[in-house]
Amino acid sequence: MESWRLLVSPADNGARNLATDQAVAEHVRDGASPPTLRFYTWRPAALSLGYGQPLAVVDAGLAGRGGIDLVRRPTGGQAILHNDELTYAVMLPRTHALAAGGVLASYERLSAGFERGFDSLGLEARQDNWQPDPSDAEGLLCFASPSTHELSADGVKLMGSAQTRLGGALLQHGSIPFAHDLRIYDLLRLPRPASPSGLRDLLSPAPTAGELIEVLATGFAEALRLALMPGSLNATELTRRDELVRKRYACESWLARR
Repeated sequence: MESWRLLVSPADNGARNLATDQAVAEHVRDGASPPTLRFYTWRPAALSLGYGQPLAVVDAGLAGRGGIDLVRRPTGGQAILHNDELTYAVMLPRTHALAAGGVLASYERLSAGFERGFDSLGLEARQDNWQPDPSDAEGLLCFASPSTHELSADGVKLMGSAQTRLGGALLQHGSIPFAHDLRIYDLLRLPRPASPSGLRDLLSPAPTAGELIEVLATGFAEALRLALMPGSLNATELTRRDELVRKRYACESWLARR
């Protein structure tokens, strides 16, 4: 049975969270770290833009007044306001069997891993195709936009994910909201719809972040037939993370894609 590392990180700001994902992916790519499944949360709240989204769609002044970080992901997709949620990340060498066949094929396999965990909570999680929310006419919002192999239960999108290939590494990360922060509509200058559902609307009582990590990690390992070994960032990953914060994720030039 293949052994992976399980990382459970403390809450951190947007730049450090994204820098950590990239630093780990690079070390996995180079064989310096094993394949890794990571879970983390965000403090303060952060609006993350997809790699190709223009910063101009965001009301940056409103974000600043609300104490909301603005960050840009290395992955594509649409904007997410990370607040009352759990985030996961998977880092694999590009040569790994789970990464074979391109983005959609690997996305489907990894989603199947999380399906088992949601099912154990009593949610009939299934991979789905989505119709866009008409209130998001410009396709700016992750949880209002269609994506192949997204997981849903009772018509509710459970997680929004995005993937990229960093040289020889696969990096996929995604958001699992307990509740949606409607300030994202104000930040993107969109009309507020009726509140979309999160885990707290589907489960009573809803799991804590720690409980959700446990069931998702267990289901992921069982479904994909691997062993998850709790670990931590090594010294070189920490050094690379701090470098990426300084040179990329906390830089205005990266945020504005200049």
